[in-house]
Amino acid sequence: MIIQSVKLVSLPDAPAYQNKIYRAHMDTGEDVDLFQQHWDVPLPPESLVGLTLEEARRKRTERMLAAAEGHHH
Repeated sequence: MIIQSVKLVSLPDAPAYQNKIYRAHMDTGEDVDLFQQHWDVPLPPESLVGLTLEEARRKRTERMLAAAEGHHH
């Protein structure tokens, strides 16, 4: 399954801190909710296009780790 497009979606009834989630539209036609938007880790939705779900999640984890390390300097 490859991500064809990603959009940021506001969840109905979600608490404010959850902001939005990344919702991926897969090449199989299904929509998958990837993960929550994270203010410290700006990840453009379009940067996930063409990846698998696993690759997209790994990319976000790497971003978060890099951001966390960056905060210590």
